[in-house]
Amino acid sequence: MKALVLAAFLAVLISPAASGKEPRLNNLLVHGKGFIFGVKEPDGWLGVTEEADRIAANVFFLRPKESISNAAALIRVRVIRKTDENIAADLRADMDGYQSGSPGIKFRDLRVEHPTYAVAAKLFFVPGKFYEYVVYVNPGSGKSLAFAVSMNKQKCEATSAELSTLRAVVSSLAMLSS
Repeated sequence: MKALVLAAFLAVLISPAASGKEPRLNNLLVHGKGFIFGVKEPDGWLGVTEEADRIAANVFFLRPKESISNAAALIRVRVIRKTDENIAADLRADMDGYQSGSPGIKFRDLRVEHPTYAVAAKLFFVPGKFYEYVVYVNPGSGKSLAFAVSMNKQKCEATSAELSTLRAVVSSLAMLSS
Protein backbone atom coordinates (compact mmCIF):
# COMPACT_ATOMS: atom_id res chain seq x y z
CA MET A 1 0.00 0.00 0.00
CA LYS A 2 1.50 3.27 -1.09
CA ALA A 3 0.98 6.24 1.17
CA LEU A 4 1.19 9.75 -0.14
CA VAL A 5 2.20 12.93 1.55
CA LEU A 6 -0.73 15.22 0.89
CA ALA A 7 0.23 18.43 2.63
CA ALA A 8 1.52 20.03 5.75
CA PHE A 9 -1.00 19.78 8.58
CA LEU A 10 -1.57 21.28 11.99
CA ALA A 11 0.22 24.46 13.03
CA VAL A 12 3.71 25.32 11.89
CA LEU A 13 5.91 25.38 14.97
CA ILE A 14 8.18 28.25 13.94
CA SER A 15 6.57 31.59 13.30
CA PRO A 16 7.91 33.31 10.17
CA ALA A 17 7.64 36.66 11.95
CA ALA A 18 9.75 35.46 14.89
CA SER A 19 12.46 33.85 12.80
CA GLY A 20 12.55 36.15 9.80
CA LYS A 21 12.48 33.04 7.56
CA GLU A 22 9.85 31.05 5.80
CA PRO A 23 8.41 28.35 8.07
CA ARG A 24 9.51 24.76 7.54
CA LEU A 25 6.43 22.73 6.67
CA ASN A 26 7.41 19.56 8.50
CA ASN A 27 4.07 18.13 9.57
CA LEU A 28 3.14 15.36 7.17
CA LEU A 29 -0.27 13.94 6.41
CA VAL A 30 0.03 10.32 5.27
CA HIS A 31 -2.81 8.24 3.92
CA GLY A 32 -3.39 4.77 2.63
CA LYS A 33 -6.25 2.35 2.27
CA GLY A 34 -8.57 3.01 5.21
CA PHE A 35 -6.41 5.43 7.21
CA ILE A 36 -4.99 8.91 7.51
CA PHE A 37 -2.36 9.88 10.04
CA GLY A 38 -0.14 12.79 10.84
CA VAL A 39 3.52 12.70 11.83
CA LYS A 40 6.12 15.39 12.26
CA GLU A 41 9.26 15.24 10.13
CA PRO A 42 12.15 15.56 12.62
CA ASP A 43 14.69 18.36 12.20
CA GLY A 44 17.57 17.15 10.04
CA TRP A 45 15.60 14.16 8.70
CA LEU A 46 13.40 13.64 5.64
CA GLY A 47 10.05 11.86 5.55
CA VAL A 48 9.68 9.63 2.48
CA THR A 49 6.58 7.83 1.23
CA GLU A 50 7.47 7.05 -2.38
CA GLU A 51 9.42 3.85 -1.63
CA ALA A 52 7.93 3.12 1.78
CA ASP A 53 6.00 0.03 0.68
CA ARG A 54 9.33 -1.51 -0.41
CA ILE A 55 10.34 -1.71 3.27
CA ALA A 56 6.88 -2.53 4.70
CA ALA A 57 6.20 1.03 5.84
CA ASN A 58 3.82 3.87 5.10
CA VAL A 59 6.49 6.50 5.66
CA PHE A 60 10.14 6.33 6.64
CA PHE A 61 12.66 8.84 7.87
CA LEU A 62 16.34 9.19 7.06
CA ARG A 63 18.90 11.93 6.89
CA PRO A 64 19.38 13.96 3.69
CA LYS A 65 21.82 12.40 1.21
CA GLU A 66 21.14 8.89 2.60
CA SER A 67 19.08 6.17 0.98
CA ILE A 68 17.32 3.06 2.21
CA SER A 69 20.44 1.02 1.45
CA ASN A 70 23.00 3.28 3.13
CA ALA A 71 21.14 4.99 5.99
CA ALA A 72 23.05 5.07 9.27
CA ALA A 73 19.66 4.93 10.99
CA LEU A 74 16.30 4.33 9.33
CA ILE A 75 12.99 4.98 11.10
CA ARG A 76 9.91 3.26 9.69
CA VAL A 77 6.26 3.95 10.53
CA ARG A 78 3.62 1.43 9.52
CA VAL A 79 -0.09 1.29 10.24
CA ILE A 80 -1.20 -2.16 11.44
CA ARG A 81 -4.57 -3.74 12.14
CA LYS A 82 -5.25 -4.33 15.84
CA THR A 83 -6.63 -7.63 17.08
CA ASP A 84 -7.16 -6.20 20.58
CA GLU A 85 -5.89 -3.41 22.81
CA ASN A 86 -2.93 -5.37 24.22
CA ILE A 87 0.03 -4.03 22.23
CA ALA A 88 2.44 -5.45 24.81
CA ALA A 89 1.31 -8.94 23.74
CA ASP A 90 2.00 -8.02 20.11
CA LEU A 91 5.49 -6.91 21.10
CA ARG A 92 6.01 -10.17 23.03
CA ALA A 93 4.93 -12.15 19.93
CA ASP A 94 7.54 -10.29 17.87
CA MET A 95 10.19 -11.06 20.49
CA ASP A 96 9.27 -14.76 20.39
CA GLY A 97 9.56 -14.74 16.59
CA TYR A 98 12.99 -13.10 16.70
CA GLN A 99 14.18 -15.57 19.36
CA SER A 100 13.40 -18.52 17.12
CA GLY A 101 15.07 -16.97 14.06
CA SER A 102 18.03 -15.02 15.41
CA PRO A 103 20.52 -16.92 17.56
CA GLY A 104 22.03 -14.72 20.26
CA ILE A 105 19.19 -12.18 20.17
CA LYS A 106 18.86 -10.03 23.27
CA PHE A 107 16.19 -7.61 24.43
CA ARG A 108 16.37 -4.45 26.47
CA ASP A 109 13.67 -2.14 27.78
CA LEU A 110 13.26 1.06 25.78
CA ARG A 111 11.68 4.22 27.15
CA VAL A 112 9.46 5.85 24.55
CA GLU A 113 6.31 7.82 25.27
CA HIS A 114 3.37 9.39 23.49
CA PRO A 115 1.39 12.21 25.10
CA THR A 116 -1.95 10.38 24.82
CA TYR A 117 -1.49 6.92 23.25
CA ALA A 118 -0.37 3.69 24.92
CA VAL A 119 3.15 2.59 23.98
CA ALA A 120 5.08 -0.70 24.24
CA ALA A 121 8.77 -0.64 23.26
CA LYS A 122 11.90 -2.81 23.29
CA LEU A 123 15.35 -2.87 21.78
CA PHE A 124 16.00 -6.13 19.86
CA PHE A 125 19.70 -6.71 19.20
CA VAL A 126 22.55 -9.07 18.47
CA PRO A 127 25.63 -7.27 19.80
CA GLY A 128 27.84 -5.98 17.01
CA LYS A 129 25.38 -7.07 14.28
CA PHE A 130 22.06 -5.24 14.44
CA TYR A 131 19.96 -3.07 16.73
CA GLU A 132 16.22 -2.79 16.09
CA TYR A 133 14.28 -0.32 18.23
CA VAL A 134 10.66 -1.56 18.12
CA VAL A 135 7.72 0.55 19.28
CA TYR A 136 4.00 -0.24 19.16
CA VAL A 137 1.64 2.70 19.58
CA ASN A 138 -2.07 2.21 20.30
CA PRO A 139 -4.27 5.25 19.58
CA GLY A 140 -7.07 3.80 21.75
CA SER A 141 -10.03 1.49 21.84
CA GLY A 142 -12.03 3.60 19.39
CA LYS A 143 -9.52 2.90 16.63
CA SER A 144 -9.14 -0.35 14.67
CA LEU A 145 -5.54 0.43 13.70
CA ALA A 146 -2.28 1.02 15.55
CA PHE A 147 1.27 2.06 14.65
CA ALA A 148 4.38 -0.09 14.44
CA VAL A 149 7.47 2.11 14.51
CA SER A 150 11.03 0.85 14.26
CA MET A 151 14.50 2.25 13.94
CA ASN A 152 17.17 0.04 12.45
CA LYS A 153 20.90 0.39 13.12
CA GLN A 154 23.60 -1.95 11.88
CA LYS A 155 26.67 -2.90 13.97
CA CYS A 156 26.27 -0.23 16.68
CA GLU A 157 23.62 1.13 19.00
CA ALA A 158 21.76 4.33 18.26
CA THR A 159 23.27 7.60 19.39
CA SER A 160 21.40 9.74 21.91
CA ALA A 161 20.45 12.07 19.03
CA GLU A 162 19.02 9.16 17.00
CA LEU A 163 17.04 7.95 20.02
CA SER A 164 15.70 11.49 20.51
CA THR A 165 14.63 11.51 16.88
CA LEU A 166 12.82 8.17 17.28
CA ARG A 167 11.06 9.49 20.38
CA ALA A 168 10.08 12.68 18.53
CA VAL A 169 8.56 10.69 15.67
CA VAL A 170 6.57 8.48 18.07
CA SER A 171 5.31 11.40 20.17
CA SER A 172 4.14 13.26 17.05
CA LEU A 173 1.95 10.45 15.67
CA ALA A 174 -1.75 11.30 15.32
CA MET A 175 -4.26 8.79 13.93
CA LEU A 176 -6.78 10.99 12.14
CA SER A 177 -8.95 8.32 10.50
CA SER A 178 -9.03 4.53 10.78
